[in-house]
Amino acid sequence: MIELDDIDTDEDGALTATVELPGGRRVTVEYEFDEDFERDDDIDVDDDDLDPEDLPDMDTMQETVRHALARLTEDVLVAREREVAEELTDAAFEDDDDVDLDAELKTLREDLVLDGVVVFGDGGMTLLYVAQQEYPDLTIYCLLDEDLEIDDLMVE
Repeated sequence: MIELDDIDTDEDGALTATVELPGGRRVTVEYEFDEDFERDDDIDVDDDDLDPEDLPDMDTMQETVRHALARLTEDVLVAREREVAEELTDAAFEDDDDVDLDAELKTLREDLVLDGVVVFGDGGMTLLYVAQQEYPDLTIYCLLDEDLEIDDLMVE
């Protein structure tokens, strides 16, 4: 069973916690409200226009997060990490024939670290990676589909 540590809520009332995933990966996990629950920044949780019954309670958020994270096996995490590194390396050097792609891929794989997971209300997930040497000050967002395959990859 997935154990959530340091459970808290963010400014919108959504769950934040830390968790240890397979392979000793210690990450931050955040619950992201479904689009139905999106609020403007000017509206806080206590706003009269927002009905608290419409928001999932802490127990529901914790159960959703635990259920989603339980699907992230060691095999899934290793495969996604490898695919993220391959896709980023291919995209970065697709037009450069003078680059040793294997060496670049190895460098990125050694630098790539799973830093967080965003879990959506429907159980969907985005993996958040950092690569301090190769992508300093950037986050790599890996949106997973329902089969835990890469649906979208973005660097910001």
